[in-house]
Amino acid sequence: MKTINIGIDIGGRHVGMALVDKNGKIHDKEIVNYSKDKSSKFIIEKISEYIQKHQSQASSVGIGVPGIVKNNRIVYTCNLSLEDNNFVSKIKSKIPVRLANDALCATIAEYKLIDKCKYDNYALITIGTGIGAGLIIDGKIYEGRHGYGGEVGHMVIKKNGIQCNCGRRGCFEKYASVSRLLEITKMQSLTELFKELRKNKELAKIFDEYLDDLAEGIANFIMISDVDMTVIGGSIAWFGEHFYYILREKIAYRLFNREAKDVKIKFAKLGNDAGLIGASFLSDM
Repeated sequence: MKTINIGIDIGGRHVGMALVDKNGKIHDKEIVNYSKDKSSKFIIEKISEYIQKHQSQASSVGIGVPGIVKNNRIVYTCNLSLEDNNFVSKIKSKIPVRLANDALCATIAEYKLIDKCKYDNYALITIGTGIGAGLIIDGKIYEGRHGYGGEVGHMVIKKNGIQCNCGRRGCFEKYASVSRLLEITKMQSLTELFKELRKNKELAKIFDEYLDDLAEGIANFIMISDVDMTVIGGSIAWFGEHFYYILREKIAYRLFNREAKDVKIKFAKLGNDAGLIGASFLSDM
């Protein structure tokens, strides 16, 4: 039996593809940038090319998609036009292909490789260009009845707030995504931001207000899911050491049980490859 699968992570700017072994080690990684073409046809074409080149080495294909996925079908993507009931059937592959939400894929990777499946109920919130989440309940991935399970980024935290691409106003991701953080701080990157924070009091104040919004959404999610462990992933996680205790305190204050001292949150470890690695494990879940 082959111990390598193909993992594919469809992002907002590019698609990452690789062979991934059972230990999560990545082989033959390939990145395809969209440039000006984000069409379903272009993405399917590039995915098919990669699969055809490597399918003799692999047992299955897993694909992470930024949006709502249910029963191996893309229901809705907010920032990409990928809604297509026949998306999987259009991919040229002789081995099984499985789809899942990209945040769920990152959740699976952290759950299996970092936490060794030791929690029955587990969640990961990705804070990046947008915000999403993945849920594992009773050791099994949870998509929800319509595939909405984990769409925490489109939970409204400010009524009549900023307009979101999803059609609602005041969504969590419009206030607490990395995109929003860079916008309000007028920084080009998180590296630049955390370097400047040390010497700029005004910037520190803006960041603290951002953490309030981030804590608001995470606390809501924790109270709804009440899982054993909540992991914070996405690009923000690499800088978690700068604000972990402040964020943890802000979250704890907002929880229904304000006396709770044991807030089970931590930052993800696998970085940008988590979604790709987790996608390769889909056939095992």
